[in-house]
Amino acid sequence: MNIAVFDIGTNSIHMLIVEIRPDLSFEVLGHERDTTRLGDGSFESHRLKKSSIFRALGVIERFYKIAKAAEVRKIVAVATSAVRDAKNGKEFIRQIYSRTGIKVQIISGNEEGRLIELAARSSIETREQRALVVDIGGGSMELVLGDGKKHYFLESFPLGVARLTDLFFHKDPPSEKEIQELEEHIEKTLKKAARKLRKLKYSMVIGTAGTWINLGSMVYEDETSKPLDLVNHYDLERDKLKNIHEKIIHTPLKERLNFPGLDSKRADIIAAGSVLTMTLMKLLKVDDITLSDRGIREGIILDFIEKNKKKLHKEESSPDIREKCIRQLQKRSSPDLKHSEQVTKIALQIFDGLQEVHELGKKERDVLKFAALLHNIGYSVNYKKHHKHTFYLIMNSDLDGFRPDEIEMMAWVARNHRKPFPKKSELHYVKEKGLYAIQVLCSILRLADGLDRSHFSVVESLECHPTSSKIHMTVKASKDAELEMWQARQRTTLLEKVLKRRIHLEFVNGKKSRKSK
Repeated sequence: MNIAVFDIGTNSIHMLIVEIRPDLSFEVLGHERDTTRLGDGSFESHRLKKSSIFRALGVIERFYKIAKAAEVRKIVAVATSAVRDAKNGKEFIRQIYSRTGIKVQIISGNEEGRLIELAARSSIETREQRALVVDIGGGSMELVLGDGKKHYFLESFPLGVARLTDLFFHKDPPSEKEIQELEEHIEKTLKKAARKLRKLKYSMVIGTAGTWINLGSMVYEDETSKPLDLVNHYDLERDKLKNIHEKIIHTPLKERLNFPGLDSKRADIIAAGSVLTMTLMKLLKVDDITLSDRGIREGIILDFIEKNKKKLHKEESSPDIREKCIRQLQKRSSPDLKHSEQVTKIALQIFDGLQEVHELGKKERDVLKFAALLHNIGYSVNYKKHHKHTFYLIMNSDLDGFRPDEIEMMAWVARNHRKPFPKKSELHYVKEKGLYAIQVLCSILRLADGLDRSHFSVVESLECHPTSSKIHMTVKASKDAELEMWQARQRTTLLEKVLKRRIHLEFVNGKKSRKSK
């Protein structure tokens, strides 16, 4: 089932077209966005300007035509801060309905916060811990503290970046007095809430929406000279943000437009956003914010799915959002699911059996598991150089719940199950110490893949018995494993090199055993 979601915000209007699958997951088929600045000039007058309405109606009509061309079966539309605060907001909604037939719901700040928290938790692995979600929009800011089952704090504040820019910044760049007045206003507005939140406690803070993502991108590019391609789970550190913050607030708009990592359409409101984030982090006494690229639009989709379960076909699915994403990609792209499952089983048995040697943990085990499940998905593009296609598919798929370094590590492990290890210079998100983990996991996956060379799943189990100088592997096979034994001999070299031990393979098949090395 395909649906379209319209998000009519203060700063911009978005439309997502998504396919809802039988297992109640969804895939984004299209995303349209236009920076309409619907709220411009409305924060003091509490009225949407005629020019803003005219511009917004034109965008909504255009998006509506795209949605109809895509043959969506349902359109869900919401309007947020600018419309709900405007005296002529309902008239604007009536005009939308008159022109397109779209029924737009003006949602409250608390409902906006609920939807945003729903989306953030679907992209960040929180393991039911208390997490504070902070969404900074154009007209408002939402603070939501919950654990996935209950909300302990849920409130909306009139602290959107377009609103703050309109009300406080009139000079370019803003004067010290304007900055001070804005900081005092934010502190006054949030002081009580921040005190309450600190008492309630939380294990992490998640930042959603464009202000957080732009600031994170600017910090990352300033540090690495590379674009931040993988936003989810990126930790925006307060100390690193300070340097960028000083540049932003003291640089004129014309020069700010050229800042690496900054969306030029946000250049005029990013200064207020930076002041807001720095002040908020100080009030909350947090040193870093975990970013999520999901927000209200994804929350609307998830809410729609939850409310329409009876109308949608449902399949049994994994409760782990990370494995769920991997399984979906595997089913769409893997040419031989049985082989992938067999290689994964063998790879994990090798990993577990050698844990005392390689000393890697659960994070690396998960990476190996998921890389093994996906190691052959590149065949769906082309047999030739399929390992490179596998790398591209993993790096460019929407894999919810994973950190950028985990996605990159997974991609390299899957890619290099048949090619040399990556170089340090090729790693963008994985830190230098992660190179050893990639080498170990690549070597294990390479051997595991060889142990199912026939694709007949002849290997039933594998046991590892390591010593200080060698590793004895006992491979139990259900029938003749001549091809697997031959391949394994060719594929132990790298693992021996990484672990600095000789590997002795023994194949056990009922009455007889065969050894190599």
